[in-house]
Amino acid sequence: MTRDEAQREIGVTADLILGGSLSYIEGARKIAALRFTAGLDDDPDVLPFVCIDSETDALPFGPIRELWNPDSLAKLQAEIDRAEIWAREFGHSHCANLLARFLDKISN
Repeated sequence: MTRDEAQREIGVTADLILGGSLSYIEGARKIAALRFTAGLDDDPDVLPFVCIDSETDALPFGPIRELWNPDSLAKLQAEIDRAEIWAREFGHSHCANLLARFLDKISN
């Protein structure tokens, strides 16, 4: 993956987050994983997503949830909901900034 492709993927991810089709925590994990390839490892709009990823890494999101016991997931749901609210509050403005910066890459 090239630098431009990684930046485009960050823009797409930010768009999905802001559009409500991707959770802030799942999106943070994607953005954090792409930061080095995108050349944004110390970027002030990316670092909050690294923090979100780090603070929520024990919570099951994405396909891994299918491997969890439904009772265990139910017991964690309140914590997951609180973490998602925190991630939204902490990451929203940075997500909007990333979308604005990379909108031209996802529009093409």
